[in-house]
Amino acid sequence: MPPSPLPAPLRSPALLSALAVMLAACFAAITWQVLRHDVTAEPQFFLDQDDQARDLGGLLAVDPAVAGWVIDHRTGALTAAAHTVSALGATLSMTVLGTLACAVLLRAGDRSRAALVAVTGLGAAVIVFAGKRLIGRERPPAADRLAYEPSLSYPSGHSLGSCVVVAVCAAVFLPLLHRRTTRIAGAALAVAFVLSVGWSRVYLGVHWPTDVVGAWCAGAAWMALCLAVFHLRRPGPNESPTTADAAGG
Repeated sequence: MPPSPLPAPLRSPALLSALAVMLAACFAAITWQVLRHDVTAEPQFFLDQDDQARDLGGLLAVDPAVAGWVIDHRTGALTAAAHTVSALGATLSMTVLGTLACAVLLRAGDRSRAALVAVTGLGAAVIVFAGKRLIGRERPPAADRLAYEPSLSYPSGHSLGSCVVVAVCAAVFLPLLHRRTTRIAGAALAVAFVLSVGWSRVYLGVHWPTDVVGAWCAGAAWMALCLAVFHLRRPGPNESPTTADAAGG
C-alpha cells in the first residue's frame, strides 16, 4: 500500500529551498554574533574557568542569563532526566538510529530514501566537525558543568545531530502511518525529543543556549535543503513512484 504523502510544503522544492535559505541566514547571524562577541571581540564582561575575560554582548548576552536561571533551578529528578535525554541524543545513539533506518529502507528496496537518510546524517556530522573547529567557541565554565565534554562548544553536536536524524526519520517513516492522528502524534513526539535534547545540553552546563539554537538552525537548514533536492526529481508521466525509487531516484 503506498505511503500517505507528506504535507505539501514538505514536498515543494521551492518552499523547502526558501526555508533552507532563511534558516541558514539565521545560523549565519548567530554565528556572526559568536565570532564578534565571544571569540574575537575585546574582553569586557565575563570571566571563564581559566580567568579569561570574554565579551558576551549583543545577542550572546542572553547566554549567561538563561544558563544561570537553568542552573539555579536544577533538581535531582531533572538532572537524571537531562543525562538520559542527552545520552539518547548523543552521536552514538543517532548513528545507530540512522543506520537502522537505512537498513530497513534498503531491505524494503527503497534506495532513494536510504540515501536521503545517509546523506543528511553524514552531512550533519561534517557541519558539526567543521563548525566547531572553524569557530572555536569555548564551553561554559567547568564549575557549572554536570558532564565531561572535551570538544568545543559551537554548534551543539547533540542538538544538530538529533535535529537532522530525527527529522529525516520522521519525514521518511511517518508518511507510512495510515492514521492522521498517529502521524501528528509521531511528529509532535519527534519535535519534543529534539527540543528536550537541546534543553538537556544547556541544563547540564555543557552548552550555551545560542550553541543549541544555532545548531537547530543549521540542522533544519541542511534538512530542508536535502528534502528539496530529494523532491526535485519527480516521476515522469510514464514512470511510477515505485519505479523511480527502485531506480534510485
